[in-house]
Amino acid sequence: MTHKAELNLQAWLDGELSARAAAEVERLVAADPAARDLVAELRWTRQVLRAGEVDRPVPESREFYWSKIERAIRAAEATAPAPRPSAWWRWMRWVVPIGAAAALAMFFTLPSLRVAPSVAEIENHLEDMGSFSFRSESEGMTVIWIASN
Repeated sequence: MTHKAELNLQAWLDGELSARAAAEVERLVAADPAARDLVAELRWTRQVLRAGEVDRPVPESREFYWSKIERAIRAAEATAPAPRPSAWWRWMRWVVPIGAAAALAMFFTLPSLRVAPSVAEIENHLEDMGSFSFRSESEGMTVIWIASN
């Protein structure tokens, strides 16, 4: 069943369709078991909502009642104080920049914190052997050529 057919079934139950459209929906309900099930569920839902809804009379007219609520909301918004930043935020707005400045100062003054390129040292204990090493940073690899004389 399409979404449009479901909407037509709801409109039919609410009495919102023309006579011709209502006749088409009645034929659909007679022919389609899914449509019959949906109609039964919608009727049950309407019955439960009507039985469970409590009618609460208001002493004023509807417009006056809601305008009174709207005026109360506007008055509360007008008198509400602006939110103050928390104590945590007041401390953090000073700690973060000072910490960042300290980290930069340490980076530029302490050479041990700098990242050095990785250089491997190779010891050659044999007199008749030689080696040549090449490091490619772009490829991320080191090539070592070992040659014997």
